[in-house]
Amino acid sequence: MVGQKRQGYTLLELVLVMVIVAITAAMAVPVVDGMFTGSQLHVAGDLVKSRLNEMRNRAREEGRPYKLTILDNGHAFRIEPVGDCAGVPNIQTDDELPKDIVFRLQDCLAIVNDNGESSSNPTMEVIVEANGTAPSDYEISLGAGNGLPVVVSVRGATGAISSKVSGSP
Repeated sequence: MVGQKRQGYTLLELVLVMVIVAITAAMAVPVVDGMFTGSQLHVAGDLVKSRLNEMRNRAREEGRPYKLTILDNGHAFRIEPVGDCAGVPNIQTDDELPKDIVFRLQDCLAIVNDNGESSSNPTMEVIVEANGTAPSDYEISLGAGNGLPVVVSVRGATGAISSKVSGSP
């Protein structure tokens, strides 16, 4: 038997390889999960930005104000016209953010005044006037976990809509 080649692996060797694979997978899961959450956060920011642009265009086309309302669960929002306009149907759009992404309500919908100070808006609404402008500047914060949020901004005077990761210039 000395000098004879083995035909297989021992149970100990197989278990050892399985343990190494399990440890490697456990270390990789948080890294991969973080990558997907970051991309989902940008997707959510782009979704809100896109819907705000659609809302602004609708307001200008129909000649009536529109509003974006964050719904109670902080995961969904609604866009609808403010008031009735004769001969124009009321179009309401409900949308949801991607999984695990929510509006950060404590940071969300800050209204920025002329002094650069922000105050909270208890109604959780963004209003766009019929001419495409907004009554004031708004900042809508979206986040997942404890990472940096994406902030979608609406400029009051121009109605311009932009987004950025909070903490970046």
